Amino acid sequence: MAAPRPPRVVPGEASESDSEPELPGGAAGGTPGAGLKVPGEASETDEEEEEEEEEERPKTPPAVPEEPAAVWGRSRGDPSLLQQRLREGSGRLRGAVGSALRQSYGRAARHLGGLGGALGRAQAAAAAAAHCLRLARRDLRAVAAAVDIVTACRLLPDIREPLPAR
Repeated sequence: MAAPRPPRVVPGEASESDSEPELPGGAAGGTPGAGLKVPGEASETDEEEEEEEEEERPKTPPAVPEEPAAVWGRSRGDPSLLQQRLREGSGRLRGAVGSALRQSYGRAARHLGGLGGALGRAQAAAAAAAHCLRLARRDLRAVAAAVDIVTACRLLPDIREPLPAR
């Protein structure tokens, strides 16, 4: 039977679980001592990670705050980029609103034109109907006058017979 071998430790590799026993610093022969950093070695605390991140970050100079006049372009007299963008956006917005209004007014005008035509036709039909009613009324008055003359006439014999039913 073969004797159990001790676990093999690779320099720079973190142990895979807490159950693996940590070997003393010199057990693997080339393992670095405590406090030395090995490329690829996992950090043992959060502080070490933060320090490493700070070292890896590129150093940037602090940002110089801009004067409001420089942003708005008042110092040189020419408009700033912000003002140019605002003017362009405002122009596009004015154009879009104008186009939308023209389209809606055009549609409303066409719709009203169609309604105006229908209203004109309806008024003409109403006028024709009113004229026909005036003519019929005139004719009915003439018939009523003729009936009154006939009934008022004493020269004709008295007609009292009922009219035949239809």
